Amino acid sequence: MIPTHKTISVLHPYVNKKGGAVKMMIFLSSFLHKKNNDVTFYSFSYDKNVFSEEAVHFGMKSFYSFGVLKFFSLLYIAFKIRKSDYVIIGNSPMHFVGVLSKTLFFSRAKLIWWNHHYPWYYSENTNNFLKLKRFFEKRVIKRIDLVISNSQYLQSVIKDIYNIPSEILSPVLDRDFEKQIQKDIITHSPSNTIFTYGRWGEGKNIQLIFHTYENLKKKIPGLHLIVGGAGEELPYYCDKYENDINVSFLGTIDNNTIIDTLGKSDIFLFPSLIDSFGLVLIESMSLGIPVVCLNKSGARELVQNGVNGYLVDSDNEFIDKAYDILTNSELRSNLSLASKSTAKRFTTHSFEKQLSHIFKRV
Repeated sequence: MIPTHKTISVLHPYVNKKGGAVKMMIFLSSFLHKKNNDVTFYSFSYDKNVFSEEAVHFGMKSFYSFGVLKFFSLLYIAFKIRKSDYVIIGNSPMHFVGVLSKTLFFSRAKLIWWNHHYPWYYSENTNNFLKLKRFFEKRVIKRIDLVISNSQYLQSVIKDIYNIPSEILSPVLDRDFEKQIQKDIITHSPSNTIFTYGRWGEGKNIQLIFHTYENLKKKIPGLHLIVGGAGEELPYYCDKYENDINVSFLGTIDNNTIIDTLGKSDIFLFPSLIDSFGLVLIESMSLGIPVVCLNKSGARELVQNGVNGYLVDSDNEFIDKAYDILTNSELRSNLSLASKSTAKRFTTHSFEKQLSHIFKRV
């Protein structure tokens, strides 16, 4: 049963870029607020220009987080949430805040930690700070009431790293994309347009996008590449393709721009090596846009190879499958129909059913 008339605190470190984790924490907060709960969202950084529409319905508290002040911000948030009935935690280090509230301020809140990413600090990086963080985290996690993951892939990772079970709460299409599922597939003459968007940081593998473009433009006249989003990996390519009239960079984009651009595109490319789910995949599928992605992480739970898109094991295969979709209208049509069907699994209704089960487990 989803709670009503409760005090709920939601914690996520940075709310200034529209990544999948942030969008889901905002969506969850809005959803719980609509169930007549008193919801407050705590963060170190909040960009109201990016999230003003989504956050107007519940409280948003942002605390300065630079240097030593970050520690005091952690303590202050721990104090502020002490009277909550539930504390729902997003990315690190907010799980430490929830446990601090229990330990120092005797909070009786139920702690729920929603994992959205592979915890990168358990990979090859072994500096002393991260070793210390891992040491404390494995002890702190014992005081969290319920751990949830956003995919079966991440559920397996959580089990391997922490040796604890977790429930699954899949990401969900927000209302703008959910509306697209009910619409007919947009049909247009092939535009030879490739679209991709995301937060282009380490592990997102943006170089594969441009490698694909360079190969395909030799075979497909008038091929157009559209790249949305921002990140530290992107400026190099913005400079390199500044004078290429067939490459467009949209920067940070809202839902309307994403939907409009998808509607004009033939294919969506997802080159990420690290995503545990891939919210952009189901957003694309909601409009019936076929996808090509690497056979990695959570994408394997969304893409059925040759049915609603392609999962590939190499860069060359990535390029080949993109070419097949762009040049074969019958294939593209069949993939589009199956894509729509896949997106229907990630509606608000399915999210509510999963969330109800999770609150029963707390």
